[in-house]
Amino acid sequence: MTTFSRYYNEERKLISISMEEMETLITNQENKVEIADHLYERLYTRYLKMFDYVSDESAFYEKNGEKKNQNIFNTEYKNGFLQLAACSLLVETLAGFLTGENETPNGQSRNRFNKVFEYATVKGNDLKEFKDTDFYQKIRCGILHQGETKGRYTITRNSTKIKDGDEINAHRFHKALKKLLNEYKNDLKTRNWNDEMWDCCRQKIRFIINNGR
Repeated sequence: MTTFSRYYNEERKLISISMEEMETLITNQENKVEIADHLYERLYTRYLKMFDYVSDESAFYEKNGEKKNQNIFNTEYKNGFLQLAACSLLVETLAGFLTGENETPNGQSRNRFNKVFEYATVKGNDLKEFKDTDFYQKIRCGILHQGETKGRYTITRNSTKIKDGDEINAHRFHKALKKLLNEYKNDLKTRNWNDEMWDCCRQKIRFIINNGR
């Protein structure tokens, strides 16, 4: 059975929603909250959740001749490069729900990234810092195609701003994107069933269902 969404809830109970179940859910506006929750979990679990993992295990690490007791997972396993790569995938995926498109049209990828950043601007989200920038070309394409950022961009997890000149804080970007995903979920729950946002969302879900057959 192909699943639309598969995740564990707060009680650590497995929730698995099939494509057929989702196809039925989107036929009735009374299911708005349930649809929004399953969609959020599909995207959050696939792209962001692993970066929210917390471990208490620590050890002493030596850097520049000085030893410090540090969290093992945060020090050795968390990586801002991978974090921003996953975030870039989610930005493009979220754009598909905002536009209702099956695939990003040729030559429109940068525009679709900006669609998400425009939505962030409307919501007052920190991702608004990337509206009308070269994020798609220099960051997304650089990471996913060349394994490096292009231009003079660098990725960090330590700066105090999400974007400081050519420096991008992957942790803050992830945090802002998670918040925006929550805002999208809440918009779906509160907006009218015939609102354009819902029309696009249902259209995208139908594409996902048909692509899985």
